[in-house]
Amino acid sequence: RELAAELDRLEQRLDAPRDELKLMPITTETPQSLFALADYTNGVPRVAALTWGAEDLSAALGATTAVGGDGEWLFVYQLARSLCLAAARALGAATIDTVYADFRDEAGLRRQAQQARRDGFTGKLAIHPSQVATINETFLPTHEEIEQAERVVAAFAAAHAARGTSAGVVALDGKMLDRPHLVRAQALLTRAAQLRGAATS
Repeated sequence: RELAAELDRLEQRLDAPRDELKLMPITTETPQSLFALADYTNGVPRVAALTWGAEDLSAALGATTAVGGDGEWLFVYQLARSLCLAAARALGAATIDTVYADFRDEAGLRRQAQQARRDGFTGKLAIHPSQVATINETFLPTHEEIEQAERVVAAFAAAHAARGTSAGVVALDGKMLDRPHLVRAQALLTRAAQLRGAATS
């Protein structure tokens, strides 16, 4: 909030557009931060995204590592990651997963990026330029995903047109779909449109 207020004053002094400079706080660098993530949901217009970090947190906790022998995050870092994701969603901000430090391990990066997308993150930090293409490829919806989302939205629209009211449940490909399926499909199509727009601008 203090940084946002200082930027407000700077923009006013420079006669610059209001709230043009956006912020992406790294939200989990201290033990105290885990208890304060809900504060972000009060909202600062400049906060466009939230991300999290494990290295500073592990040092602050006195831990020797943030990952187990299998390369997966240990519990406290899974907690930090989950709290960051929930806070960003509550705020309505983008959700950005932390870095994958071994920039030579493309398979590990892809696996972690896929997990992040599965869990609800909309992007991932890169620690090296060589990681950008893999991250972009992982988070960009595929043609198959877009087509399936369009079919879900169309099924609900057709049911609404037939009944004259919003359809709570529809059948598609032998499965019953309800509102969470529609919300996920709409979100995927919105995200795909935003990414296409960003790529062409």
